Amino acid sequence: MHEASLVRQLLDQVRRLADAERAQMVDCVEIELGPLSGVEAELVASAFRDQRAEFGWRQTELVIQEVPLIAECPDCGSRFEIVAFDFSCPRGCAARVRVVQGDGCILKRVALQVADESSEESGGPT
Repeated sequence: MHEASLVRQLLDQVRRLADAERAQMVDCVEIELGPLSGVEAELVASAFRDQRAEFGWRQTELVIQEVPLIAECPDCGSRFEIVAFDFSCPRGCAARVRVVQGDGCILKRVALQVADESSEESGGPT
């Protein structure tokens, strides 16, 4: 399953970020998925639920933003949503356009619980 390996890579990336920030917990991971990402949102969510415990994050929430496929015309500069996989400018300028959104899986935000350094130095509340 492609989604399982994608989620493993995502969780590894979040782990590196959490370690760098000395986070105690990861509350939420937010990703953006587009129609050309090559993965199914429900399968990503399922793989995330299955794998998050391995990282010690049983309660970590995954938020998936499904975004539309957006392209830009190189001739007129207009941006538009790709409908029915028609990759041509709706103004008739160009038969080829550049995809600017919706072709990937992007880590957008990670919410971390980070200890207050003054609490750590003083031993924290007891």
